[in-house]
Amino acid sequence: MRTSSKLNGRLLAALLASLACGQAGAAAVPAPAARRVLDPPLAGAAMTVLDGRLWVASRGGGLIGFERGARSMRFDLGQGLPSAVVQELASLPDGRLAAGTQAGLVLLDPRNGASEAIAPPGMDGHDMTADLVLAASRGSSVLFQLTAREPDGAEGQAGASLWHWDGERVHAWDPGLGGALVATAGTVDRGDGCFHVAGMRVDGAAQQPWYARQCGAQLRSWRLAEGAPAATVGIAALARAPDGRSSALVMVTQPSADPASRRHVLMTLDEDGRLRPHCSQASFREPVTGLLYAGPELVVARAGAGVQAFGCGEPRPLSDDARVSNATALLRDARLGLLVATDAAVWQLGADGAPLAMTPAPGREIPSDALPMEAKASGDLVLLSSPGAGPLELARTPSGWRVVRQWRAGVDLPAAVYGPVAYAGPDQVLAVQLSQGLLRLRQGQAQAVPLDAGALPLDVAVTPGGIWIAAGSTPFGGAAGLHYLGNDGLARFVALPDRQAQPSGRLLAWPDGRIWAGTRMGIIEADAKGAARRISADRVEALFRNSTRNIIGAVGASVQRWDGERMVPVLFAIEPKPARALGHPVDLVIDDAGRWVILFSGGQVILLDAQLRHVATLDERAGIPPSSRRLLYLPGSREVLIGSAREGVFSLSWP
Repeated sequence: MRTSSKLNGRLLAALLASLACGQAGAAAVPAPAARRVLDPPLAGAAMTVLDGRLWVASRGGGLIGFERGARSMRFDLGQGLPSAVVQELASLPDGRLAAGTQAGLVLLDPRNGASEAIAPPGMDGHDMTADLVLAASRGSSVLFQLTAREPDGAEGQAGASLWHWDGERVHAWDPGLGGALVATAGTVDRGDGCFHVAGMRVDGAAQQPWYARQCGAQLRSWRLAEGAPAATVGIAALARAPDGRSSALVMVTQPSADPASRRHVLMTLDEDGRLRPHCSQASFREPVTGLLYAGPELVVARAGAGVQAFGCGEPRPLSDDARVSNATALLRDARLGLLVATDAAVWQLGADGAPLAMTPAPGREIPSDALPMEAKASGDLVLLSSPGAGPLELARTPSGWRVVRQWRAGVDLPAAVYGPVAYAGPDQVLAVQLSQGLLRLRQGQAQAVPLDAGALPLDVAVTPGGIWIAAGSTPFGGAAGLHYLGNDGLARFVALPDRQAQPSGRLLAWPDGRIWAGTRMGIIEADAKGAARRISADRVEALFRNSTRNIIGAVGASVQRWDGERMVPVLFAIEPKPARALGHPVDLVIDDAGRWVILFSGGQVILLDAQLRHVATLDERAGIPPSSRRLLYLPGSREVLIGSAREGVFSLSWP
């Protein structure tokens, strides 16, 4: 029997009122909150020192305060921040922090933990990224830029707008240059308190660099046409000279469509807006990640090339230590001196270039895009996969989770985009190189698993008799379907019903050797003998079976459950209505009490009780990462691990 997603929608609409009445009778349960499992790499995007505490903006770990090398305070998801991705950071003279996140601008007070979202009137700051933040050194004043977030959460510059918060209200900030302005660099002169901002002006297909200076109520701006390097496409950094009469700019040029032609050119800008090359005549292929003055010298940090000081002669490396070779930000503090942020830690550079860790510098860390895949036995060991960094394994200890094994892409394993991983026996792990191949990891070695020519693996599942692989195919290939590799050497290919039934979701392994595969046209069941049948007819992205209660659910075009003969819709009313659109369901788990946890593409989690009544809708206010992608249920502790695309891994416990 086929139940279409349109029919499911009509049924849901028809039953909302009656289900809402049933919801009112459900026992009230306090909504749980998610907590971070392990810190992702620091990836310090910006730093500031406030009242002796070093604050670091982490792209995935929130905003972290450090004192004497130890973490002393944190603002995170559900704890003052609408997003754990903090891109910009500045401190106000009144003791507050201005944090630019992927969900807007937030003012934070470390003294009492208070937070306040700052957004223009009538605008939802949650839908905008604050990707440039400058706080005045006198009074309460902040310049910031908001950029519309793309639907998939990726960063973009379309629709950027500049705003000024004067301590009471927000109004548009207009340098008077016309056209669409995108600010890409800025600084505040600590001597006179002036804002200095630079960026690009877009007028049709033309792009032109610009610079603006605001001192109190006085605002001047310049179009930087004369003297600008040919084929300028951006301004990467801005630093104010100590003499107060000039600034340094890093202007980005790209004379051809080839990315290899891109250069980062050091320029000097005087008080009248005149551009000229820096006296060092320096330009770089590597992106510039930090720029500031240390006395008369200009200090430049480049991705993968370390930190150097530039006068008018040859550049001078400030450190030859590999730990600071990939700097992500620079800061010069009157008391602490020169600070260099990297993916792992913040370092203080001594006069001899020796780095001193100002934050903990752990070895193996959890990637920001780690997705939990599978638990072993009681759940004390968990496999995760990072598409860019590779697989890793966590262990639960009395003091919490820790990384015990990590296979690094490009180091321990071939560089690739990694997908699902699965346990395949004692000290043996299978890792999918998405659309490339399958690796068997054991005894510190990686061995390729032979697959049919043209097979593009998407998922893997282990049954008592062998391994199942869901694979796509090239446009003209014929290997899309289910591949079985038996422990006895038997290999079998199970074709899907037609070319439209491409694998779209996960494999669900049964103890008797069968598997269920989610496809664009429903669930396909297959066994080791090659027999196959269709279980359902709507698109399925994820499948889950609670083995203790034998409850099976699926999500994709809708939420479904198995009634013993077919998949039927799961209908529930959500009260109250979520503040943001849920999107579509992308994953689910069912706990040993029969309760459902459903993840939606909008980053929210829906909790249903054993009677399939709505209990709560959780979002970032409850610590749910906005970029959540995958759930994993651990029966022993009854906790749910939540993996995300850019915030790391979180744990949700539902008593």
